[in-house]
Amino acid sequence: MGRAKTASKVRGESRRGLWWRLTAWSRPSDRAAAAVLQAEEQAQRAETRLREAINVLPEGLVFLDSQGRYVLWNERYAEIYHRSADLFREGVRLADTLKVGVARGDYPEAIGREEAWLADRMAMLDNPGQRHEQQLADGRWVMIEERRTADGGAIGLRVDITEMKEQAAALTLALHRAEAASRSKSEFLANMSHEIRTPLNGVLGLAEVLGRTGLDDHQRDLVRTIIGSAATLDGILGDLLDFSRLEAGRLTVAETAFDLGDLIEEAAAPFRNAAEAKGLGFELALDETARRRVVGDPVRLRQILTNLLSNAVKFTSAGRVGLSVAKAARGDRYYFEVRDSGIGFEPDQAERLFSRFEQADGSITRQFGGSGLGLSISRQLAELMGGQISAAGKPGRGAAFTLRLPLIAAREAPAAVTAAAERTGRPPRVLVVDDNETNRKVAELILAAIGAEVVCVEDGQAAVGAVESSNFDVVLMDLQMPIMDGLSATRAIRAREAALSLPRLPVVVLSANVMREHVEASNAAGADDHIGKPVRAEALIAAVLQAVDGERKAVAA
Repeated sequence: MGRAKTASKVRGESRRGLWWRLTAWSRPSDRAAAAVLQAEEQAQRAETRLREAINVLPEGLVFLDSQGRYVLWNERYAEIYHRSADLFREGVRLADTLKVGVARGDYPEAIGREEAWLADRMAMLDNPGQRHEQQLADGRWVMIEERRTADGGAIGLRVDITEMKEQAAALTLALHRAEAASRSKSEFLANMSHEIRTPLNGVLGLAEVLGRTGLDDHQRDLVRTIIGSAATLDGILGDLLDFSRLEAGRLTVAETAFDLGDLIEEAAAPFRNAAEAKGLGFELALDETARRRVVGDPVRLRQILTNLLSNAVKFTSAGRVGLSVAKAARGDRYYFEVRDSGIGFEPDQAERLFSRFEQADGSITRQFGGSGLGLSISRQLAELMGGQISAAGKPGRGAAFTLRLPLIAAREAPAAVTAAAERTGRPPRVLVVDDNETNRKVAELILAAIGAEVVCVEDGQAAVGAVESSNFDVVLMDLQMPIMDGLSATRAIRAREAALSLPRLPVVVLSANVMREHVEASNAAGADDHIGKPVRAEALIAAVLQAVDGERKAVAA
């Protein structure tokens, strides 16, 4: 009974104490203090959570107040600027840490311009919103981006872009190396082309001159073989140069008016002879619509037809080879089809034929020879001219290659040029400028066929002197020569004409330098035409007569 009272008394006292505490805490002043304490605890927890959140960010983050003083930063920020991390304190100004860092050499870009660098850096902070790259003393790169806060402070973001900069530098280096390699390859091809074409011009030119002399049938056949072999070598050189131009995206096509029927017959003539020499039949079928003047690139069209006909004759040992040309019923598209009864190919190998250095069967190249570039270049040329090439065939039953090419109708042809001898009453007087004795001899012998009076000199300086002391109807100018090159000589001739108000003397570049940049350089120097070596006799004679007659020929590179 006593214990029950005691317990009841204790419980009563406890209830009174609890009630007293509750009523005491309910007073306004105490409630405010409790609220403040609770708010402080919540703010502390929020700050802790914020610090934990920003510390796990992969980027450096810093908060500055309106005076540019440190308020908060994360661990990544301290890692990035580890050489200055000992300076980071709340209330320390960013400007002061930068000054110390500059003195320590933490910022390589500031060396030698410390005050200006500091001023520029603080100006960035005063004008935020832009990104800036900064290099650190340890070789790393940092991207800086800063934004203003509502109270005038700033939030700064730091991203380590070292890996990105290294990759960019590696890509730039690789690009420069690739460009250097491409230039080296182009220079090598140009030099090799020049070195090969110069003697080849002598071989081909002298063989053609020899073919016009009194030879018996056997000797004439030998000369034809020499000319054919030289022409084949010239074609291979052309393929290699075109391959280089196409790779560099520097090959262009011309827009020239020409007689389509004449071009087809001229392109087919050598292959008719080659086919007959192998005992093959040769058919040339031209629709009447193909016998007209059109606008396009005659040089590139001839190149494609030559390649297709050459392959047809090469891969056919018995039967026939043929070329047919017709215009579509509507539009301006023409269809050129080259057919043969040769070795053919599997239908699923048709596309492979147009790949570089490829044949349908690798053994074909070993058996028949060839660079494996012709069809690839032909397709790319056709596409440059807005056309397409396709192939169809069957093993042992021949092949057919179809070129579809748009060629718009041209206006009526102008009157034919008059030969210089008819116009002036005398043969043309030609100055040949070439440092190679064989090439000078070839030009003399070829031009003798039209009765031209030829004067030869060995360098550009001598050419300028000859033009000043004598009259010529045309100059055939080589490019690579000692003492004075052909471009300098051409410029000197043009400058003299301008100074003395003299009539323009036609200058035709005749050079083994046949890359497009060489043609453009010739045109820029004032040349009227550019002919590549080796040159066929007919082409050289036509160029001379055309230049003398005052009608500049379109140049195709």
